[in-house]
Amino acid sequence: MYIVERGLNMSKLDNEEQKIYDMLSQINVDSSKIVQRVRTELHKRDTKTPVKGHKLWMRSTAAAIVLSMFLVVGATAAVLGNFEWFMKKFNPNFEEITEPIEVYCEEQGIKMEVIGAQKYDSRAVVYLSLKDMTGQNRLTERTDFRDGFNVKMSERTKKKTIGKRDESVIGYGWKQKMLYFDKATNTAYYEFNITTDIDMPLADPLELGSSRIYFDIIKYEEEPINIPLISIKDTDAVSINESQIWGGGDVPDNIWSGRDTKVLFPGNYASMPHGNKDQWISNIGIIDGKLHVQVGKIFHKEFGPNDPSIELKDQEGNLISNDYSLALFADEKNNFLDTDRNDYDDAMYKYKEFIFPLNKKDLGKYILCYTGSVYSGVEGDWKVVVKLSDASKNIITWAEDISIEGYVLEYMTLSPLGLQAMGTYEGEKCHISDAVVKIETVDDIIQLEGGGGSQQSENHSFSASWDTDEPLEVDKVKAIIINDIRIPMK
Repeated sequence: MYIVERGLNMSKLDNEEQKIYDMLSQINVDSSKIVQRVRTELHKRDTKTPVKGHKLWMRSTAAAIVLSMFLVVGATAAVLGNFEWFMKKFNPNFEEITEPIEVYCEEQGIKMEVIGAQKYDSRAVVYLSLKDMTGQNRLTERTDFRDGFNVKMSERTKKKTIGKRDESVIGYGWKQKMLYFDKATNTAYYEFNITTDIDMPLADPLELGSSRIYFDIIKYEEEPINIPLISIKDTDAVSINESQIWGGGDVPDNIWSGRDTKVLFPGNYASMPHGNKDQWISNIGIIDGKLHVQVGKIFHKEFGPNDPSIELKDQEGNLISNDYSLALFADEKNNFLDTDRNDYDDAMYKYKEFIFPLNKKDLGKYILCYTGSVYSGVEGDWKVVVKLSDASKNIITWAEDISIEGYVLEYMTLSPLGLQAMGTYEGEKCHISDAVVKIETVDDIIQLEGGGGSQQSENHSFSASWDTDEPLEVDKVKAIIINDIRIPMK
């Protein structure tokens, strides 16, 4: 109660004032819920304006004002302290270019907070946290955004558009690193390095979010399946045509010859080693002298088991892989779907059938094994809008064509986060992302790492990026060097 101690002379409190102080001392404040209100109040008030006069307050009014001051100061400390605490604790690589943000949203009991960030046109570095607010401690050291993470992009103005690439290749990517997982508060802290194609820079203000958060992943490797193979016998089969096979692994060419293929009838033969009800051993048996193992799962579920790998292990511990596998889909009545008449939306179940070159005489020598993963998580709509100061002064741009070994670099940008380029290429394949890129500064030469990109084979265009481990001082850059070809600053 720092405010109370400074606002009142503790040695002169009468009984009623002491009661007020005691009551305030017992108040627990969740400052996270009033962060935005505090920001607004801080911007509205001019703390330097002198007070010309005031009336004496009644004791009840004084108590209310003291409480209000306590709430504001407590929340302000939380707002100002989180960024500073984060940077001091983790000392991240891009601390010196990061602005304090501290805005958050909450969905499904999970709070996502952007603590700090900075954006340079098509690149951004973001520090954020996830916290389980329910007390269930659902987050783990393996908590991940995976395919749920998303950022908003905007179209570049015509003045800067290169205009030779198809929109189908425009995209974005990111590098994600968990800096720390706090078990006590069930909070995970991350660093994101985000890159979009030059054609579609990041929206201003920066907007990012997620539709899914993966809490945990449990991996299984060569886990024995409790099915004694010695008891497996010949079984009835169902004939399917080529159009009922949706895919598979190492599928033999004669499968696609138009003749019928025999597979197992869908069922519920046994549980998987992970025990998750969304996936099961559907059926197992001998068809035409070969062992068939069919695994079923509920389709259209974001979380749960992924597609499995089924193998055999002999008595010496050697693994025997399947000859091939087939991917099949079925409706709610377990009728196999046809690619000519159905699409994925019609599927209720997905089946994978594994075929082994073993007959029933050999089965007693082997154990059936499962390799795969089971994911847990939650769906939602996390979205945070981040207003950042203009950092364009720290971006160097090349807008003229530069030819390098069969590539024409039509547009390049260099920022504290690295180099981006787009253009066209000759030949059938594009390998520009393999180029060795270095930055020559007044102090030394810094080599960048390949950061990926995209390409469009129809018009032979590309977008590529190269990353740095720590911020580049662009005002010290003398040239960029691509495959030993030096491109000086103008």
